Amino acid sequence: MKYAGGFLIFLVVFVAVGIAMHAGLYGKPGIFVWSMDENPATGKSALVRTTLAVTSTLETASAAEAAPASADSAPEVLAAAPAPQPAVAEKAVEVKEIALFDGKTLGSWEKTQFGGEGDTFVNEDGNLELGFGAVITGVNWKGDVPATSNYEISLEAMKLDGNDFFLALTFPVKDSHATFVVGGWGGGVVGISSVDDLNASENETMNIEGFEKNVWHKIRVRVTEDKLQAWIGEEQKVDLDLEGKKISLLPGDIELSVPIGMAAYQTRAQYRNIVWRNLDTAE
Repeated sequence: MKYAGGFLIFLVVFVAVGIAMHAGLYGKPGIFVWSMDENPATGKSALVRTTLAVTSTLETASAAEAAPASADSAPEVLAAAPAPQPAVAEKAVEVKEIALFDGKTLGSWEKTQFGGEGDTFVNEDGNLELGFGAVITGVNWKGDVPATSNYEISLEAMKLDGNDFFLALTFPVKDSHATFVVGGWGGGVVGISSVDDLNASENETMNIEGFEKNVWHKIRVRVTEDKLQAWIGEEQKVDLDLEGKKISLLPGDIELSVPIGMAAYQTRAQYRNIVWRNLDTAE
């Protein structure tokens, strides 16, 4: 009797669980996976396996489209990416100032092979120094030349020892070259070599100046289509109209200084802050 009562309780619980599970899964009366359905062929009810109602994908999609979206359930809509804009070509920017010496190495400068030249090196102060030579010591530029007209070259030059030019700055003038001599012919002549085949001591650019040792002098040369000009400090020393003039180098060793060169004649010298500047057409 004791066991019969326990079995009866188990059976009731088992049936209740089966009915509850069927109702939860299929939404209609039955037990576990079976239910009483009418057989269409015989018209009689029979215990059959219950099947889930399947909604077609198309119906599900249609229902989803028809259902109004709530603020909480609506999927996040990503904003359309903006149409790519055509790239705007950057305007080419012309470099106006170019440092020709960095104070650390000779860079594109190399010793000019005059023969009997002295040492050329960057000293402990970061200056380009020329030592004594038998005749001329100098350096010339082995890089590209930015222009042959409408430009300026500026630098600072100092005489350390000697009695002749401490700077012969050679530079392009259109399809030729010229040299601005500072302190030549015994230490005092300033001018352009050559103009109409006359050197700096013979042509209209000649000036006489005195130059103390161990003093920095700011040198600036400007070449345009119409003029060749030069300054020492703020004082203009050359203002030469190029029309009708023959511009050339003095024949001899200085021709080795092209396209840009700096040299000293039996004189120790130093140079620093060597800068090339391209000019605007308005300058």
